[in-house]
Amino acid sequence: MPGILGLSSLLLWFGLMFWLYNNSPQWFFIPFFVAATFFYLRMMEAKSS
Repeated sequence: MPGILGLSSLLLWFGLMFWLYNNSPQWFFIPFFVAATFFYLRMMEAKSS
C-alpha cells in the first residue's frame, strides 16, 4: 500500500509540474521547479520518531 501511495503521489507531482511548465513563463518555472522539488523531497522523506 505505501508503494501505491508513493507512486500516485509522484505521478501527481509530475502532472502538476507538466501543467505548470505549460502555463507559466520560463523565467518563473525553473527556480520554482528546483525549490518545489527540494521541499517535496524533504516532505516525503521518512521521519524517525
